Order: sequence, then C-alpha cells, then structure tokens
Amino acid sequence: MSTVLCVSKMEADLSGFNIDAPRWDQRTFLGRVKHFLNITDPRTVFVSERELDWAKVMVEKSRMGVVPPGTQVEQLLYAKKLYDSAFHPDTGEKMNVIGRMSFQLPGGMIITGFMLQFYRTMPAVIFWQWVNQSFNAL
Repeated sequence: MSTVLCVSKMEADLSGFNIDAPRWDQRTFLGRVKHFLNITDPRTVFVSERELDWAKVMVEKSRMGVVPPGTQVEQLLYAKKLYDSAFHPDTGEKMNVIGRMSFQLPGGMIITGFMLQFYRTMPAVIFWQWVNQSFNAL
C-alpha cells in the first residue's frame, strides 16, 4: 500500500514539473558544480543511440506537458541528463561522440597524455597543440 501511495505522489508531482528548471540552485557554487558534473558525466558516452533518442522524446514530451502515464521524476531527470550531455543546446541536434560534453573528460585526458609524451620535437608539439585546440573547438 505504501508503494501505491509513493507512485501516486510522484505522478501528482509531475503536473508542476518543469524539465527546463535547474535541478540545483545555480546561484551557489555547489549547485553549479553539481550541474556541470551531471552533464559532463563520462558514463553517458557509452549510452546507446536508442536510449538517447528516447531521452530526446521524453524531454520534448515533458516540455509540451504530455508525459506518459506512470513516468517517474527520476526517469525525466535521467532523460534530461542524457539530453543535455548529447544534444546541442541551440539546435537540438545530436552531436557526434567527440563533440559531446560527456566526452570532454576522457578525450581531454587522452590528448593531454599524448601532449606530455610527445613533446621532444617542435613538429610534435605543434601537432598535439593543434589536436588539442581542434578538440576544444568541437
């Protein structure tokens, strides 16, 4: 019986749920750090294309106020996390894996490792600086 009450309460909360509202207080440093860590989570790089498409549909439906029955707040928050990490904020298009926010940590670590390893010749330094700047521009 308590489970039924919990589900009913979660469904009732969805009526006023705004998927675009910040999850954490963005006026505080800790709130901004939590937001950044959420959208740059490297685990989201390994999410399937199907799940990313699901996340986009869920976010768009939530914005229209048409959430499927039985949807929980946690599902919408996870969909928003995937959406923010993989889709361009202005165009809404899915970005390639290398350009996603969730790839910044592993990609940057790999490039930094190569920059530290291959620094002995001027052409190598120039090449790896170019790779780093190109990666940052993506």
